[in-house]
Amino acid sequence: MRKDVMMISAGLMMLALASCDKTEVREIIEDRLVPQPVDTLKVSDHFYLDGYLSRTSEDIGGRQLNAVNLYHDGEDLYVANFAGKCIDVFDAETLELKRSISNADRTLARDVYAEGEHLFVAAGDSREVQIFDKKTGKYLSRLGTGNWQGSNVSWAGCVCATPRLVFVRDSKEMNIRVFDREALDMNAASNNNVYAKLATGSYFIGSKFEPQSESYDMEVIGDSLYTFIPRTGTIYAWKVQDIIEKKGDAPVQVTENWNARLRSISKTDDKEKFFVSMDKDGKMQLAEYTLADIQKRDFSQPIRSFAGDGRVRLPSQTIVTYQKEKLIMTNGAKLERWEIHNHPSYEIQPRKK
Repeated sequence: MRKDVMMISAGLMMLALASCDKTEVREIIEDRLVPQPVDTLKVSDHFYLDGYLSRTSEDIGGRQLNAVNLYHDGEDLYVANFAGKCIDVFDAETLELKRSISNADRTLARDVYAEGEHLFVAAGDSREVQIFDKKTGKYLSRLGTGNWQGSNVSWAGCVCATPRLVFVRDSKEMNIRVFDREALDMNAASNNNVYAKLATGSYFIGSKFEPQSESYDMEVIGDSLYTFIPRTGTIYAWKVQDIIEKKGDAPVQVTENWNARLRSISKTDDKEKFFVSMDKDGKMQLAEYTLADIQKRDFSQPIRSFAGDGRVRLPSQTIVTYQKEKLIMTNGAKLERWEIHNHPSYEIQPRKK
């Protein structure tokens, strides 16, 4: 009897020692909340893209689809359709076409930006930035005159706005034209008075074909206006308040990084985080960064990043926008959307005494 007890006790002791020496690693996909009466749970996230959805010309009634730029305002997705000569408005959740906005054949859209009640369209080939009522789609007025001579907008390739200002990136000029929204007359045929011209360097001048040949982007991030030149990895920054107060037209900071060249940037649901498309170390990828990362120009450690592979194609001119854990991209004659999924792994370790 004593011998049997001793054998059982020895067996239990060996089992206990084995459980202490060995770490169990297993994947749990059904729930993050794992009962852990005696163990410490360590989570490692593994993000990937899945749930593919696309839209082509067939999905918009057979019209041409040439999505050269995107803007998402939290509800609608605005697509600058250059070949279609319009802005196509999609439901951001389903990618169903809701309506199209244009000023006849003049809406040769290269960029689009929504701010407040207005929609701004950079129609470079028409020598103007067109202004529409965002809700009704009605054409209101334009920045520039629409003619080559005398216009303060020649080849508008990029546009963004704040409640106070509109910034126009002009492919033919080495500066940014700034317009004061408080001074705009929406009943006038043209608004050609420039509030300020922000000085840049020689790398800033682009091509009249952007963003199709080489995409540029511009966005107000935090308290500053940022412009990105992917050809050289150059980033310019101006303080918005300094622009309003006309304290000077020179950028407060200019940096260059050939190994991290941003092509587009998108705001997310979190004002402290942004998604970008970028050429990093010679490869196109989509990456998420914090506001602090962008302010410091530190792109070494993204929160999340996705590279192109056999499933996910990332052309060199990829434009991206973020919408509720989904990434929507331009890809030639396609509008593509990928869902961000997470397959976390769990490491269960012996409890530390």
